[in-house]
Amino acid sequence: MPLELLKIHNGRNFTEYTLTPHPHFNIIFGSNGVGKTTILESIYLLLRSRTFRSNKIKSFINYNENTCTVFSKFSSFDNNEFEESFTLGISRSKDLSQPIIHLNSKKITSLSSITKLVVLGLITPESFTLLDAGPSIRRKFIDWGVFHVEQAFLVDWRSFKKILDNRNNVLSNLSKSYKVKHGLTSQQLDLIHCWSPQLIELNNKLNVYRSNLIKNILPYFKEYLSLFFSQLSQQISLTYYRGWSKEINYSEYLATKLNEDLSAGFTRYGTHRGELKISINKNLAKDILSRGQKKIVIICLILAQFRYLIETDNKHLHSLLLLDDIDSELDSRNLKIFFDILASLKSQIVATTTNDARYSFLKKSEHRLFHVKHKE
Repeated sequence: MPLELLKIHNGRNFTEYTLTPHPHFNIIFGSNGVGKTTILESIYLLLRSRTFRSNKIKSFINYNENTCTVFSKFSSFDNNEFEESFTLGISRSKDLSQPIIHLNSKKITSLSSITKLVVLGLITPESFTLLDAGPSIRRKFIDWGVFHVEQAFLVDWRSFKKILDNRNNVLSNLSKSYKVKHGLTSQQLDLIHCWSPQLIELNNKLNVYRSNLIKNILPYFKEYLSLFFSQLSQQISLTYYRGWSKEINYSEYLATKLNEDLSAGFTRYGTHRGELKISINKNLAKDILSRGQKKIVIICLILAQFRYLIETDNKHLHSLLLLDDIDSELDSRNLKIFFDILASLKSQIVATTTNDARYSFLKKSEHRLFHVKHKE
């Protein structure tokens, strides 16, 4: 289901803007500051109820207005019998109230139904911090993928976090007493142990979810990376660090490391410390790769997950990839390889650029250009 129509009302510097995208490639060009990224933000807001540039919706709404609205129409792609057209609209206000969302003119309260309709991908200049940033960023990347393919993930993750917080509160409260008395009473130990069964069960579930995702995207990642760097694709590896020693299971960890947790005042290890490790010959890739190579690795990683979600979660529905100024990060050769990969995915692409000539390799029949200008 390609995005057929997009209308933006009071989004940043736009009071009114209408876009009629091509079902495949869309190149939005213009000078800096004219609102190209606002168009991507609007699509993201429509499908996620927030923007990717700021957690504060106020910054997205036109400074002269109190509300913004984004409306869209998605149509069936090539008359696919599995797809149905639908309209989707969202309104947000500066008073921070909940978003008002309408799907086919019917008000809905949950984003889950929208998430199932459209697989949304995003690559921005900020995406290229994925390797060098802390573990939490890579953990979020993994969880975004797991969320789409494991129906129970969100409930399990929230339950795990709640139980972990409860155990940590007990550990924190008892830590001082433990250090002074060098031990705890049986009643105090019971306050800690009562959380163990649920914590172990949910920890192991989340570990399986995340490990499976990495295993499933690895072949796609290697395939794409080989198109850019054949040798590097053979040397690089993706592994999931589960958050505690691989030598013991989690129940053993909780039992044998309780004294250390009490000294620290919190649960030191577990799936809440898990992350994606990207290595080359047992060394962290971020310490070895050049800046340019890191960008390609990150692009291949995001594309690998995007493809996996398309093929696993929304086989008959729509996929939409947003690219913000991606051509400034790639030379001509790599940009062409990148778009050849995108063409094979058969997804709808919306890309911004300051130089539309960089995309001259695209066939006229498969893309549409949109020139965004400053208001005169």
